[in-house]
Amino acid sequence: MTKLQIVLIMILSFFTAERIFANNATKDSTFSFNTLKLFQLKNQWLNSGNIAGLTFNANENIGEVFGEYNLADGDYKRVREASHIENYSLSSESYLVLNDTYFYGNLAYQNSDETGNLYTGLFNPYRGNPYVIGDSIPGANIHKEAFNLSGGVAKKLTNILSFGLLADYHIGKSAKQKDPRPRTVITDFSLRPSIIIHFPNKSLGFDLAYRNRKEDIDYLQVVTDDPDPTYFMFKGMGFYSSETGQTKSRFYNQNNISAGTQLDTKLNGFSSLTEIRATYSKEITEDGTTTIKKADAGDWKTFTIALNQQFTRHTQSAIQKITFRSSYFDGDGIEYIQDAILNDDKQTEYITLSKNLKLNRKEFDAALEYKYLKLYNHEQINWESRVYAHYKLKKEKYYYIPEIFNADYSNLELGVNFEKDFYFGKFLLAPGIELDYRYNLDQELNLSSDETITRRQNKQLYIHDFEYETADCFNVSPQFYCGYKLPKSESIDELFLKIRYEFREVNDSNENVGILTAKLGFMF
Repeated sequence: MTKLQIVLIMILSFFTAERIFANNATKDSTFSFNTLKLFQLKNQWLNSGNIAGLTFNANENIGEVFGEYNLADGDYKRVREASHIENYSLSSESYLVLNDTYFYGNLAYQNSDETGNLYTGLFNPYRGNPYVIGDSIPGANIHKEAFNLSGGVAKKLTNILSFGLLADYHIGKSAKQKDPRPRTVITDFSLRPSIIIHFPNKSLGFDLAYRNRKEDIDYLQVVTDDPDPTYFMFKGMGFYSSETGQTKSRFYNQNNISAGTQLDTKLNGFSSLTEIRATYSKEITEDGTTTIKKADAGDWKTFTIALNQQFTRHTQSAIQKITFRSSYFDGDGIEYIQDAILNDDKQTEYITLSKNLKLNRKEFDAALEYKYLKLYNHEQINWESRVYAHYKLKKEKYYYIPEIFNADYSNLELGVNFEKDFYFGKFLLAPGIELDYRYNLDQELNLSSDETITRRQNKQLYIHDFEYETADCFNVSPQFYCGYKLPKSESIDELFLKIRYEFREVNDSNENVGILTAKLGFMF
């Protein structure tokens, strides 16, 4: 399917859905520029993993469609990231109520070109899996396309029980425009059923989720002067295996399951929502197509437990929201020792002799945020501000038996932003600015200087990424929002334009990156 076909299908879907909404519901007469933002703030369950929380939505239909342009350029990046990105996207998000049944929908299409990536053939090399395949061919452009479709439904079955179901489907593909070129296809599907039990003064929620993600990578040669390029199979901390050949294939298959529980109650005038979630994931990596082997790959097993606490107070004159999030992550990289044998058909097979724990990664994250919105009345924002703090601790070990190498660090990031709304009849102008600073509290990096070890370790790659994650850096992000409210209509309520520029620079260094984002769309 061509890019144009996909875009046309999405546009048709957006307008079809919008017409259905208009024909089945009456718009709220108190609609304002801030309706969608306030709509999402009023229902804390929208920031949880329980889709049955849609039943706490107001009985109104609302949505938005926007196109987005993103341009990023700079040398403050990780090795496998691009130094220059141009991304175009088209998205739609909507909430709908029909016959006491609540619906949620999201459609998104992205088209991007990246340059400056090294040592990667993956669609997203920084998902966390250490088993990364790549090559060192510089100067290539990587073209990516992705499509995402999410749909949720929720209904209050009785006075004490609500049920919800959320499905999400994502497909993406990428190709490097230079040999040896990886052509990558990913499919990602998840399903999340959930329930909420309603009590007189509180609500208790439960949800389960299953997710399957597959990524298929085929290295091809279309036009090349090198008949036997080199492929690198990284295993974490820069350690790698390599081989030469005309083609190379790798396959990733990830399955994870998660469970969450939520408690909604009142506390000192605030609405309180507490959520605890646990997730287990296993991603296997295999090389080859007809002959499958794992000697240069491995399995990535992870466990995460997270706490999300929200407090919200909403009055006629203000909204206050306090959010605390924390998570603990533990991941193990399991590598294989295999032997090649010939089967009865004289075909090569690989048998596993042993499996060994080679990499362990532990991470702890904690973030605290306070948001305050001053209102003209319950539907118009005068100004809003936010302050936040984010702490991250990361510990990583590679067991190069009998040696053990480690990389540890901890960072603290502090930030603040402010936005002021100015109303001029049917127009809204809302300038704003965000400032944040990341400070490295502690770091330790122990690698080997033994040439027999480092000949299979790209130390420069790993050290560069470690320095990226531990650098003290300052970020400033001015933004500008402009809205125009159309006359009463059954279709479009507001046109809007949002422009944001983010500039991040490293202290005591010339490394920096600039990111320009422009959104143009409408609310319905």
